[in-house]
Amino acid sequence: MNHKKYIIISGLDLKDNNRGTAALGYGAISFLQQHKILKEGITLINLRCYKNFLKPHNRKSKEETLFINGISWHRKTIGIFIVEWWLLSKLGILLPWSKTRKILKSVEYVAAINGGDGFSDIYGTDTFHSRLLETWVAMKMNIPVIQLPQTLGPFKKKNNYEEARRILQYSQAVYVRDEKFVPELKKMGVNYELTKDLSAYMQPESWDIDIKPNAIGVNVSGLAYSNEFRTLAGQFDAYPELIDCLIKYFRDKGHTVYLIPHSYNYKVPETNNDDMIACKAAYEKLKDKTNVILVDKDLTSPQVKYVISKMNFFIGTRMHANFAAIYSGVPLFGLAYSYKFEGAFNANGLDGKNQTTMINNISKKEIDSIIKKIEKVYSQIHNKE
Repeated sequence: MNHKKYIIISGLDLKDNNRGTAALGYGAISFLQQHKILKEGITLINLRCYKNFLKPHNRKSKEETLFINGISWHRKTIGIFIVEWWLLSKLGILLPWSKTRKILKSVEYVAAINGGDGFSDIYGTDTFHSRLLETWVAMKMNIPVIQLPQTLGPFKKKNNYEEARRILQYSQAVYVRDEKFVPELKKMGVNYELTKDLSAYMQPESWDIDIKPNAIGVNVSGLAYSNEFRTLAGQFDAYPELIDCLIKYFRDKGHTVYLIPHSYNYKVPETNNDDMIACKAAYEKLKDKTNVILVDKDLTSPQVKYVISKMNFFIGTRMHANFAAIYSGVPLFGLAYSYKFEGAFNANGLDGKNQTTMINNISKKEIDSIIKKIEKVYSQIHNKE
C-alpha cells in the first residue's frame, strides 16, 4: 500500500434499510483497522454515477462525518458523469483535466463489501452488477481491490461467473466468511483467507428495552413473507404459516416471543422486502398476542444487534440477523433460502446441516417437521446448560 489520502469502501452505508448491510459498514472500518491498512485521518470516498450534468447537486461532492468506535471519519461522495464513466469503462479513458481523475489517482485501494452476499447472481444479474461500480473503476485505473469477508457465489449464468473470475483474479486480497465457493477459488488459482463476517466486528449498542427471561427472538423476513421479491418470487407460499406456527409453538411453551425486523425502512417501507411490514403482519395475524412483542422502533444496526444479543434463543431468516446472534453467542436456528446459510454456520463452528433448513418451496405439510427440527436444536443446546 502506498498510503495515499483516500480509500474507497464500496457499499458503505450506515443507514441502509438492511441492518445487516449497514453492519458491514461498521464492521469494515474495524476490520481494516485491525489489519493495519486503515489509519485515522484517511478520507473515505464513495462513487455514484449521474446523468444530468445541469443539476448543480450532481456535480457537487457530498461530505459528512461518520462516528464509529469512538473515531470520527471524513467521508466524501463523488459523482461521476455518465459520459465519463462510459469513456472509462468502454475505452479506458479518463479525461486528463477531470476532477474524478485527480481523486482516483489519490485512492490507495478499494475495499469491496458487495452487500455481504451480493457477489452472486442469486438475486439477478442487475443486482450483482449494481454493487460493482467501484470495483470496475478500480480495475480500469489499476487501483488495488480487496474483497472483504463475504459469501461468494453461487452463479447461475456463465457470463456472470466469468466476470466474477476476472474480478477475483485481479483482487489483491480475497477474504471469505465460509468455504462454499472455495473449490471454485482453487480452480481460479485465487488465494483467499477464511475469516469472520464483517458484522462480527460491530459492537452492540444498548438502548431502553425490557427483555423478559427465556426470550425467543424471531426475525421475520419481508423478502420471504411477501413472496414477491425478484428472482425468488413464488418460492415461499408456506412461509407466513410457518412463522405463525413457530410463534404459537414457543409462546405456548411459556416463552416471550420477540418479533425482530432486520431489513426495513421505518418511514418509507421497501415494497416486497420490508421486515417491519412482515413482522407487523405476523403479529396482527395472531388471535392471541399474549407474550408476543413486536419490536416496533427505528433502530440502528448496533441497536438491533443488542436486542438479538439478549435473546435466549433466536430464529432468523435474514443471514445477517443470524450473524448478530452468532457473534453475540446466542443459540440459534436459521431459516435458509440460500446455501450461504449452511456454509456460514459451519464456518463459525456450528452445525450448518442441523441448525438450518431450506424454506424455498416447502409445503404446509412440512411445517411440523421443521418445527420439530428447531425444537430438537433448542432442546439439545439448553439441556447442555
